[in-house]
Amino acid sequence: MSPPVLPLGRDSPGSRVVRITGRYRLPSDVVSELRHVLAENPLVVILELADLAESTRAMFDVFEPVASYLAAWPGTVVVVCVPDPAKCARRLPPTIIDRVVTSRSWEEGLERARHLVPHQHRAATFLQPHPQACDDGRSFTRRTLRDWRLEELTWSASLVVSELVTHSIVHADTALDLTLSRVDEQIRIAVHDYGSDNLRIRQLDAPIDPLEDPLRHRGLLLVRALTRCWGVFPSRDHGKTVWAVMDAG
Repeated sequence: MSPPVLPLGRDSPGSRVVRITGRYRLPSDVVSELRHVLAENPLVVILELADLAESTRAMFDVFEPVASYLAAWPGTVVVVCVPDPAKCARRLPPTIIDRVVTSRSWEEGLERARHLVPHQHRAATFLQPHPQACDDGRSFTRRTLRDWRLEELTWSASLVVSELVTHSIVHADTALDLTLSRVDEQIRIAVHDYGSDNLRIRQLDAPIDPLEDPLRHRGLLLVRALTRCWGVFPSRDHGKTVWAVMDAG
């Protein structure tokens, strides 16, 4: 069952707050739920983790798998509800201290998070799974960045979009949702497919098999070179979201 979606406030129409609550025995259970939620790029995620708060490593184990994403993308603030907020804050990965609010209650944490959530622009389009999808994705990216006055990102962002769309079509062969989000001078590119849950994204740090075609993974190597970070989140029902975060300039 999907977590409830709450309004962020009267002054933020259409904003999304996702509250994750329940009894969790292992940090990995929370990580799985958190990755599903982050794929949708909510403004605020509320985690109620009283059951795990006493574990010395639990907070680090929950956030370490998503720390690079939260550190790179300022569009989401995470609220962690625990009995001892100060102790919880000391156990977080240091790179995300300014992206996580620790609080005793979700109401208090949400109120504090409201003042940290940045203004965000979003634009989305639907792509059919055929060769024209890459051209359509690049055209949409150029138009959107021109509207946002981020023309300096046009070449690199269009290339990243093309590679992520191509990879999704090859491995999923479904229709795609392409979403661009902007916070200040940073953009988030997300390509969501509706295929299986198999995360067929090569680990770029792994050695390349000498019998493999070295050009096969060249596209994803370019994505790594052109972005602050990139990765993949599984979807709750079907498919996955491949994302990348870029800086203007």
